[in-house]
Amino acid sequence: MGLKEKIQFWAIHRFLNTVINSPEAHISNRKEADYRLDWLGRMAVMRAGLSGLISGLCVVGIALFLRDWEAVDGVTGFGFVVLLTLTSSIMTGLELLFLYRDSLSTAARMAKILDIPQEELEQVDLENSISHWLIHAALGAPGFHGTMFGIDPLAKIGKIGMLIRKVLKKFRIVASATVFKMIIRRMWVRLLGRVALRAYVELLSLPVFVILNMVGMNAMMRDMRSRLVGHELTPKLIAHAFPEGLDSMDDGLKRALHEGMAEQITTARFIHPNQIRVLDLLGANTSQNAVTTSAHQRRANRFLLAIFTMSGKNSSRCKKLIRLLEEEIGADEVERVRQEIDDAIYDLEPLQRPWV
Repeated sequence: MGLKEKIQFWAIHRFLNTVINSPEAHISNRKEADYRLDWLGRMAVMRAGLSGLISGLCVVGIALFLRDWEAVDGVTGFGFVVLLTLTSSIMTGLELLFLYRDSLSTAARMAKILDIPQEELEQVDLENSISHWLIHAALGAPGFHGTMFGIDPLAKIGKIGMLIRKVLKKFRIVASATVFKMIIRRMWVRLLGRVALRAYVELLSLPVFVILNMVGMNAMMRDMRSRLVGHELTPKLIAHAFPEGLDSMDDGLKRALHEGMAEQITTARFIHPNQIRVLDLLGANTSQNAVTTSAHQRRANRFLLAIFTMSGKNSSRCKKLIRLLEEEIGADEVERVRQEIDDAIYDLEPLQRPWV
């Protein structure tokens, strides 16, 4: 079993163990559920900051302890740096383990509050299962790049892009992990600081890295909440945007939706779980030759913008596509849709304004 498989196995075990043993229960009152989700997220952010503080103080303490022993009893300047580098690496590894463990536990607790069925949470081996994507969010891992629903996210990447991707394939998850990038950056500064100012550089930079920990965990919590609430919200959003029902939807509108989703995915180069949920509900694209009217396109664009908003922070590659959607819908409608989706995700407010 390779390192990647071991990490996945550990993450799955940790997530399912919390799902089974967590004291959290479903909260039917939306305001109370929203308050509880906010509280869990804030506590995770505070713990991330505290872990950064403790980790940094441990390294500072070791550095100050060893400072007086430099050049004594065989502890040379080089040996001093090696000892501090080893200490920093160990503390960073422990900190990373704690952050991943805490985020996995928080994901499971949030899922229980929203009453996501346990049988769905236990389906960790399916690409379109909610637990699969919660674990991805908790580990800061990249989105799914494989072909699903006949859509290849890497269709626009080109030969050179594919070559670069193959070279970096073994480092993809590590390079994309939000928390890991944050901690690697910290290690780099630590190593440079050892040579220059020893413990005092670490002490002076400690508040910066505590804040970085908190910012990174806050982004992770928002992504996790987007995936959790999105799983529940997507069917309601489809029913709200298309009250005629998917079975009675015009073929031209279906075509616009399928083509729009494909454009989103190939532009971003990965499939977000909210997009998987939409495509799963839409079914196969059997309307390739249907005629799409301007009314169809406007309804589809509004829905596509809502999906973009639900997915949280989008890739920089998507900015042009989002801007085109905004121009076609109009500034006022864009603002309303974004506010409605924001309220639905982060305040658990129901969708009320008619979209037809």
